[in-house]
Amino acid sequence: PDEVIFNNLIGGCVHEANTGLAKRLYHNMVEGGIKPSTATFSILIRLYASCKMMDEAVELLTTEPAAQGVEAAPRLYLQLMQCCLRDRQGRRAIEVYKMMPTSPTALMHGQLLGTCGKLNMLETGAELLGLAAARRGQVARADAEQLRDIALRKKKTLCADMITEAMGRLRLASA
Repeated sequence: PDEVIFNNLIGGCVHEANTGLAKRLYHNMVEGGIKPSTATFSILIRLYASCKMMDEAVELLTTEPAAQGVEAAPRLYLQLMQCCLRDRQGRRAIEVYKMMPTSPTALMHGQLLGTCGKLNMLETGAELLGLAAARRGQVARADAEQLRDIALRKKKTLCADMITEAMGRLRLASA
């Protein structure tokens, strides 16, 4: 068997929510000398998230890519952060953001801020924007303004102020 076959088998575990079998398949894959890929890790993150096993998903992303000599693609971090947000685990999404070796792209920031806005996780969105500013990250003005506008509509003035402050540090302040 090769990596594609193992990925398909592990992917089947997602539909059955069978983490035990997925772990055994992954172990057999690695023990058999078959190198996992970013796709393998993405499937496992999806499985853990669907089973509400976010600790395992974070542990996987923290340890396994490096242990297997695979560079963890930024999209894996984005996937895990999105899973955390959908599971209403804003603090954990922040932790995963801080784990990223590089700053997310403007598109990634836009997806994260958009999810925070849709899920009314405005404090998390404001904190992510602040972290982006601290990293001198790329954020589209429209994405930051949309989050700020939602905070203002919801009368979350402290969040709106935090967002405005981060926008200033990112040089996104409105003209």
